[in-house]
Order: sequence, then C-alpha cells, then structure tokens
Amino acid sequence: MRKGWLFGAAVLLLVTAGGGTAAAAYAYGGEDRLPAGFAVGGLSLEGRTASEALALVRGRLAVMENAEVEAVRPGTAADGSGAGRGGGKLPVLTMKDLGLQVQADEGIQALEEFRDRGWWEKLRGRVFGMKGGSYAFTAAWDEAVLEREVREKWGSAVSVEPKDAARAITEDDRVVYTAEAMGAKVDVPALISKVRELKPGSLADPDAGKRRSLKLPVAKVVPRVTVASLKAEGIERKIAEFTTSFETSGAGRSHNVTAAAMALNETLLMPDEVFEYGKIVRKADREYGYQEAPVIVQGKLTPGIGGGICQVSSTLYNAILQAGLEVVERRNHSLIVHYLPPGLDATFADGFVNFRFRNSTGKQLLIRTVVHDKHVTVKLFGTMDESVSYRLETKTQQVVPPKVKYVGNESVAPGEDKVLQQGEPGYVVDTYRIKLVNGREVSRERLPRSTYRAQEELIAVNPADPRLKPLDTTPPPSGREGPVEPM
Repeated sequence: MRKGWLFGAAVLLLVTAGGGTAAAAYAYGGEDRLPAGFAVGGLSLEGRTASEALALVRGRLAVMENAEVEAVRPGTAADGSGAGRGGGKLPVLTMKDLGLQVQADEGIQALEEFRDRGWWEKLRGRVFGMKGGSYAFTAAWDEAVLEREVREKWGSAVSVEPKDAARAITEDDRVVYTAEAMGAKVDVPALISKVRELKPGSLADPDAGKRRSLKLPVAKVVPRVTVASLKAEGIERKIAEFTTSFETSGAGRSHNVTAAAMALNETLLMPDEVFEYGKIVRKADREYGYQEAPVIVQGKLTPGIGGGICQVSSTLYNAILQAGLEVVERRNHSLIVHYLPPGLDATFADGFVNFRFRNSTGKQLLIRTVVHDKHVTVKLFGTMDESVSYRLETKTQQVVPPKVKYVGNESVAPGEDKVLQQGEPGYVVDTYRIKLVNGREVSRERLPRSTYRAQEELIAVNPADPRLKPLDTTPPPSGREGPVEPM
C-alpha cells in the first residue's frame, strides 16, 4: 500500500511540474515495447512493440499453413515404378490442405492485452518492472483430412498392376510356366508418416515456410499367383495316359464319346477329392446333348440314348489305375466291350452305378482329354514318384460259351440259316495292379472281380426248320427294367 501511495505521489508531482517534465513522463509511461523474455512458440519478441509482435506471430502462422508440399514420383530407371497410372504432374498441396492446424492463441491474447493497456498500466509496468512471458505454440494434424488428401491426391500417382504367373501344358505334354511380374503402388501409410514429419516445432523455425518435396514411397504389389504357388499345387508332369479307339462306331456313338471326353477335359481335382463320373455325364448332356447309339438293357444290346459315354469312363479308369489312384466305386459292364480287354472297363448306369475314384496323390490332379482320328486319350497331370510305375494284368478264371437260339423267319429258305446276332462268350476275370519301383515288382493288388454274361447267338431259320423249339409264349418284358448301360 505504501509503495502504491508513493508511486501515485511521484506521478502527481511530475504532472504538476513544468511542461517539459510532464511530457517526458507521459512518453516514459506510454512506452509500448515488450519486456525481456517475452516469447511466443519459441520466437523471441522482446523489444518489439505489441503491434509488431502481433503481426510477426500471425504472419508466421500463416506462412506455416500455406507452406507448399509437392510429391515427386520415383524415377523409372531405378525401380521401374514411375510408368504407372497418373503420369501427369501431381497437385501441390499446402500444409493447411493436408490438415495442419497451428495455434498461438494464448500468446496472441497476451499481446493484444499488452497493446490495449492504458497509459497508467503501462507506466506502472515500467516503474515496477514488467516480467516477460513464454507462451505456447501448438501444431497438430487433422488425421482424417491428412489421410483423405494424401490418398485422393497422391495415392494413385504410382500404379503398376501385378501380373500373375501362368501354367501351360504344351502339345508334347510338358508343363511350362510364365513368371509373374511384381506390381507397384504408393505406400500411403508411409507417405502419411513422411507428411507428419513436416510438422513445425516452433514459430522460430526458419524453414517452416519453405516448399518441401517428398519422394513418393513405393510398395511392391505381389501377384496373387506366383510360379512358386503354382508349383506347390503339384501339377508337375504327366503321370499317366491311356487311349482307346472308337473307329468302328457310328455317328451317334462317336458324338457321345466326344461329348463325354470334352466335358471331362480340364477337370481339376483337389487333394483327397473324390471324382464322380455322373457329374461329367450330366455336364456333357447339358452342354452337348446325346445321340442314339447302342446301350445294354437287361443284358442285351438295344438302341438307346447315350451309348459311348462308358468308353470315356473306361479309358479314364485305365489311366487312374496306372497312376496308382484309389478306386472308390467301379463295376464292369454286364456284357464284354470290344474297345478294352475284359476286366479293364468301367460302366455307368444313371441311378444304379457310378464310377468314382479318389485323388490320393496328396496334390492337385488335372485331367485332360484329346479326341483325334476316332481315338480318345485321357492324360493325368500331377505328382508321382518318377521311380514308381504300374502295370495291369488280367487272368480269365472262367469262359462261358454263348447259347445258340433259333428264330423262325419265312424269308429264309428251308435248310438255310442267317446269323442275326453274333454270340459272345461270358467271362469271369480277375484284374491285378502291379506296382513297380525302378522296374521291379514290389506289390500286387487284386482289384474287384469282373463277371460278364454270355450273349446268345441268334440264328434265323425257316419256320419249318426242326431246330426251332416250341413257341415260347412268355411275354417279353415291358419297358426297360433295370439299369441302362451306355457302352
């Protein structure tokens, strides 16, 4: 209180003194210079007027916000990534565009208050000594704006699409590969990190307003499919092949064989997957349709739809036997077929019999078919020990001779005869799959026994021929009862 009383008395004395002394006192009290130690955001302002300091601080904040940042693509010679999409000039952004927010509100408020003080407060400050102050400066990123702007304006500046590796099988059955090619793209998270590092640390930073250049960080884009991933699938080489002929087949049967073969072509089986021939039969019918050709009904050949499709299943059966694959379901035809030895065929009868096997190679298995010059070939591509091979062996356990049946026909002269249907013997056959390692037998597997009916021989004779038996009055079966086997 005493100090304030003395200050007031001294001021009164100066004011009531002579004019020169009063003017000096007024000028002394109205001095607008900032005291020692006054700083905002690390920028020293001592000795400046409040107005000068305010202009300087606000100017520094504006310079920081408007500092430009340019993104520069990497050179094509160094990494090959510069030729991607967006080869034009990239937009230059300001720090404010990128979401920088700078503030010195507390310091600006202190400067404004200092500037706006009256003569009396200023004089008191000079008489008693005004202490300087250090006021904070903050710089922060709006992360949502930063990510959006970087991604939209620069994120696509480098864009090279990766190229998947490819596998192909040549005409001579070699498995070849086309190598993959790496892609490239802007590493947006890394670029955002680079931008974050541009945040100014203080108002005194002499580089805060300078234009900055950022070399775009590029990330490699790995193709979805590589040579390594393709090789891991296990389609290493051709492991088995088998061919049968349908040279004697008519147009309808030839069409059906071809249709089934084409439906089977490029079938890919995963490890342990069970193949079902019924799916191929339905696919062929859907995509190509079937034509009329002989089928087996109740042990007899008769015209029907789909004859020939079992030649494809039988050809496939022999191929999978040579590859050592596990047979899940197989049955022989009720009559022998002429495109394979007895014991080596596999029939199909919709709703009764399917042909199924398991891909027991442990890797993927690819089935390819070739139809050429009335021959159908099934090739299997996959993984198989090159020292291992298989050989098939059949043993006929029984031959059943065909019966001869005479039928009357008035067009046949007495004493003569005419063969209407050639007889075929029946067979009981055992089939063995023999495993060889480096050409030497190591195991012998007996496959399910195959039993074939004999097909009677039909001979037409004159109705008066004594070889005719009494007329059989048993009515023939109506419809097609039992399975229909498309030979």
